[in-house]
Amino acid sequence: MENNTIKNKIAWKVYFIWLFKRIIPLFVFELVILVLALFFLGKLVFVQKVFENAFLASAQNPLVVAIYMFRAFWTTSILKKIVILALLGLGILAMRDIGRVLNSYITTSKVAKQK
Repeated sequence: MENNTIKNKIAWKVYFIWLFKRIIPLFVFELVILVLALFFLGKLVFVQKVFENAFLASAQNPLVVAIYMFRAFWTTSILKKIVILALLGLGILAMRDIGRVLNSYITTSKVAKQK
C-alpha cells in the first residue's frame, strides 16, 4: 500500500515538473503572440462589420457564410492575410498544447489509480 502511494506521488511530481518546465512557458509565449496578433488584426480590420455582414448573409443561407468569409479573406490585403494565417497557426499550436496537457493528465491519472 505504501509503495503505491510513493509511486502516485512520484508520478504526479514528474507530471507537474514536465508541465511547468516544458508546456507552460511555450503556452504563455503562444498566448502573448496570439494576443498581439489579435490586437493588430483589430487595428487592421473592423471586425464588427465583418461579423454583421456574415450574419446578414447567413440569414439567407448558412452556406453563404463560408463563401462570404472566403471572399472576404481572398480580397483583403496581403498584410491582413498574413495576420489571419498567423492567428490560425497559433490557434492550432495552442490547441495542440492543450491536447498534450490533457493527454498527459489522463495518462498520469490512470497510472496513479493503478494498484
